Amino acid sequence: MKTDTRTKLVQKIYEKINNPEGLISFGKDPYLRHIKKVFKGYFEKEDELNKILEESLSDKINYKNLDQLLKIILKASIYELRYCQKIPFKVVIDQYLDVTAVFFSNDQKRLVNGVLDHVATKLS
Repeated sequence: MKTDTRTKLVQKIYEKINNPEGLISFGKDPYLRHIKKVFKGYFEKEDELNKILEESLSDKINYKNLDQLLKIILKASIYELRYCQKIPFKVVIDQYLDVTAVFFSNDQKRLVNGVLDHVATKLS
């Protein structure tokens, strides 16, 4: 899967959160089945993803203060690390770091890298 596909996934999750009654169109993508799996799983497992994310943050970072888009990136990537085990951790982490770079600065990218490294280590 490519970074553009994961960027689209993050945008669709953001769209659904901000317009829960709206129809989400995914368009055409060679990885459409995977996008829909992660999209659906994100919402089905959101409580678990929130818990994993909160446990993976350092004491200096308050979950409630994280930007909504950053939470989406982190939780979508945690979902993939946890439930899409055919995809190597390194690929998931690298591509979500690229997605983070589209929207944020290096500080947030370092945060995402640290959280995902921690989660990947716990899951392996």
